[in-house]
Amino acid sequence: MTLAGVIGFMLGGSYVWLGAATFPVLMTLDILLPADHKMRAQGTALLGDFAMYLQLPCMILLVWAFARSVATAINPITGADNSSWQLAGSLLSLGWLSAVPTLPVAHELMHRRHWFPRYVAKCLSAFYGDPNRDIAHIVIHHVHLDTAKDSDTPRRGQTIYSFVFQATWGSYKDTWEKSAEILRKLGHASLGWRNPVWLMPLLSGSIIVFVGLTTGLGAALTAVAAMVMAKMFVEGFNYFQHYGLIRVEGAPIELHHAWNHLGAIVLPIGAEITNHINHHLDGHIPFYALKPEPQAPQMPSLFLCFAAGLIPPVWFRFIAQPRLKDWDERFATPGERKLADQANAQAGWPRWLAST
Repeated sequence: MTLAGVIGFMLGGSYVWLGAATFPVLMTLDILLPADHKMRAQGTALLGDFAMYLQLPCMILLVWAFARSVATAINPITGADNSSWQLAGSLLSLGWLSAVPTLPVAHELMHRRHWFPRYVAKCLSAFYGDPNRDIAHIVIHHVHLDTAKDSDTPRRGQTIYSFVFQATWGSYKDTWEKSAEILRKLGHASLGWRNPVWLMPLLSGSIIVFVGLTTGLGAALTAVAAMVMAKMFVEGFNYFQHYGLIRVEGAPIELHHAWNHLGAIVLPIGAEITNHINHHLDGHIPFYALKPEPQAPQMPSLFLCFAAGLIPPVWFRFIAQPRLKDWDERFATPGERKLADQANAQAGWPRWLAST
């Protein structure tokens, strides 16, 4: 996917849409192909890890090719008559590819125990403006999953548009609070050089500065817009993995506490993370060893969910409410049913649990 974007930027013109065009192609395949319930071949672990680390140089190459392409699109000296069309394609392609497959790779590496993959994850996360996402994700999300304390869990009735801002603010806020807390306990200044929050202007800022210095202000602003767009895609990914699910604070995480999207396309490009509950049961299991859980709560194609989520009434009526009704009735514990009924009432949804 990433190399398709690089090739498109190198060819220029309408070819810059090549990266963005992977979205409808992959969406169609993911919807049409049957679900994938197979375990991965353990012998491919080394090759799989190589592909993970290869994403960082591929993204650096993508940004370089993007800058080159945008310079052609916005430079009047070239006399190009399709600059607006080319600029839009460059923006969409970089925004999409900075999120997928970049986010799934970064997510996989941030859960590794060694410092090197975790720092590669920070570098990859910089392409969507959140190089410290690992802190909030591991310390908050994996601990408070499906509770009010987790900003990565959308409430019932919440649209993807409001959730994007909730999750973005929550990620930055949790990172700041946890980093400052740890530094104070160690006797260091909260805003000293040890605070990882400085990685955001350093890493994400360096991407923008590189594009600006090599291509100009117009390209730098386009790169900023692509980074913001990528962040929206990233938070949208979270939206569909946890939508409306509920867990009593302090209760153990069980098989029904995450949605799974076992599509034949989304699994490999998502580094198996859409086999989501198996990951939450043990965050240190590498992607190629995750066990599919077809008996756990399922969602249809993640691509289909994303398309439906852009039109909230469609998402609520045809996907979210039917799936959550089934979850409440078949999977939820008594304590979770009580909270679910309250959540349905607050969302203005039908209270299908009121009589049980």
